[in-house]
Amino acid sequence: MAESPIDEGLARIHGRLQEDLTRATERIHSLALPSQRGIQAPIGYAVEDGGRLLGPTTVLLSAYLLEEQAGPAAHSRIVDAAAAVGILHAAALCHDDLIDGARTRRGRPTANARYGDTLALLTGDHLLARAMRAAALLGESRVAVLADALADVSTGKMLEAGQLFDPLRTEADYLAAIPGKTPRVLRAAAAMSALEFDAGEEAQGALDGFGYHLGMAFQIWYDILELLDGETGETGETAGKPWNGVYTLPVIYAVKELPDRLLPILGEEAPSADRYREALSVLRESGAICRAAELARRHLADALHALESHPPFAERVPAVARHVGDLADELTARHPELGAPRGTEPPDPGALPADDTAAAVIHDWLNDYVSMPSPHIGRSGAVCPFVRPSLRAGSLETHIRPVGPDPTVARLEETILWGLDEYHRIDWKGSNPSLRSLLVAIPDLDTSACHLLDDAHRAAKPTAVRRGMMIGQFHPLCEEPAIRNPEFPVSRSPVPLVAIRPMALHDVLFLNDSKEWFAEYHRRFGDHYMSGRSTVDPLFAELFQRAVAEHGTGA
Repeated sequence: MAESPIDEGLARIHGRLQEDLTRATERIHSLALPSQRGIQAPIGYAVEDGGRLLGPTTVLLSAYLLEEQAGPAAHSRIVDAAAAVGILHAAALCHDDLIDGARTRRGRPTANARYGDTLALLTGDHLLARAMRAAALLGESRVAVLADALADVSTGKMLEAGQLFDPLRTEADYLAAIPGKTPRVLRAAAAMSALEFDAGEEAQGALDGFGYHLGMAFQIWYDILELLDGETGETGETAGKPWNGVYTLPVIYAVKELPDRLLPILGEEAPSADRYREALSVLRESGAICRAAELARRHLADALHALESHPPFAERVPAVARHVGDLADELTARHPELGAPRGTEPPDPGALPADDTAAAVIHDWLNDYVSMPSPHIGRSGAVCPFVRPSLRAGSLETHIRPVGPDPTVARLEETILWGLDEYHRIDWKGSNPSLRSLLVAIPDLDTSACHLLDDAHRAAKPTAVRRGMMIGQFHPLCEEPAIRNPEFPVSRSPVPLVAIRPMALHDVLFLNDSKEWFAEYHRRFGDHYMSGRSTVDPLFAELFQRAVAEHGTGA
């Protein structure tokens, strides 16, 4: 069987990346190691951890997306840029471990555990100076990129330090602090390549989103692994982060779900090995580890969607996607709950209740209601004019997705986000992308719990809009009104479900109230409202102009 273009591209990228990472590693050592042999050991140890190559990898992958016919000189500068980012990342992690008092990082003793706090501090300082020196060799703008990143890393660490041992730390608090950690380093990594290739604004934005979301994914995984890999020393002390007061996402989730069981353990100054294992048991039982891992996976998907948003990258994105997916799998392989997060496996058809019945009921609803005119809709035409052509084109799919006997908003949000990922995995039959729709049906969601689907829809909508997608919830008690007739609940269906489709021109109806949402809409459809273009529905034009006046263009 012939090798697919994606496999061929992956092989080329993998081979080249290994060569370039070897060169970058050699350059890191030549730039970072001092001439005095007596102090080389702690510095060499700090830059030898393979996990610190995520920054250089991001520089190189970004370069591969940008380059056309880069000559040897440009390639050499990219390797130097990768080395500069690698040294900066090693310095930041060295200081991070020292501040946290961490004894291990992913199973490896930290520099402070091996060489003492003083040498670890000086090692971090030395590496920061060498990172700036390496950037200076590439130009003033590169120094500015790394200096800004370093300032933001410090800010993120200060935000984290301000909430040590705080059992009331929220998910929002956590998500406000960690963009200043790995995400900030990887944004700088992508920016180094963008500068080297003089990338345009759209390419810079796509790479910035790639670096940010990739960094978010890996930072969340790092935080989970620091809990799962926590080791017990001879004194009974543990290396996991709950015991130094940094409550990361799994702990935050578990405290919310099972506070009576986890908070007493967190309050202990030096929990025993048994108590540490008990805490991990609570994290697993609450679903907090799987839930945090799912958020990491969603950020990984968003990183790739950011690249896909820039058409010139499209041809190389699949190979990059396979490579970063392999990196994620390699990182999480030690713990199955990270590698196969809840909510991403295809459902077992034999275990689902009444699939055929639910699908048949939805089919009748689509044909007998959604595809037909309604006197209550406030306009002529079908309730949804796109469903009939979508059905004819074979571009409407229904997937059954049960949520179990104890549904929660979080579980339903996971279902919606699974649907967003599933949409892009479908081998669509129809050739018109605008007609493609995925219905994720939830037949086991009891009518009394349908209000949870409304809340989950609100929680997932920002992610959908950011990806250029729209989601809508439908269920027997749905109160969503028709735009032109607020008295008519247009979105009622016999089976609870979520509809997922690409953003369309008429979505100004649903995206005009939010500045962030309207910015995404304007980026895709703003030119349709330009003078001289074909006319649009007067209501669309009115809402568009009103949103421009309130929010601006989002440019």
